[in-house]
Amino acid sequence: MKTLRNSSYIFLFIAVLVIELLIGIFTEFSDIEILPFLILLFYISINKFSNAYIFAFFFSGIYYDLFYTSNYFGSTSAKFLSIEIVINFINNKLNDNLINEFLVFFLAVAIYKFEFIIYSFSFIQLTNVFLITVINYFLFKLINITLKRDVFKKSI
Repeated sequence: MKTLRNSSYIFLFIAVLVIELLIGIFTEFSDIEILPFLILLFYISINKFSNAYIFAFFFSGIYYDLFYTSNYFGSTSAKFLSIEIVINFINNKLNDNLINEFLVFFLAVAIYKFEFIIYSFSFIQLTNVFLITVINYFLFKLINITLKRDVFKKSI
């Protein structure tokens, strides 16, 4: 049963990664991106951090490296796992408020878009990363509120 659950996580994470790639294809000419895999990664890092997700992040990174990048085999897996660990560590050390959570999400986007920032470092690229952070953080909060038990008592 545990193996079935872990393999279902792997297929779910790869499906979310493929959805993110399809969204990236449809918005090819826009600098503003919607990153559902990062939102999933952040949600799990903040709310449900567990060893059960390690294989799912590892295999989704391997899948991404194998079919979509020319990176070294496993470098994206290391990036996904390091984002998860760093975000969980920082979130546990900080107080639980909106500004701290947004700054941690900004750090997650900065690590997630590390190559994008390093290869073309400019004020415009940093502005795009900030806009990506704002849009995806809003989606994260919307999903987080929706996944709570009592949806009708929460507000955005």
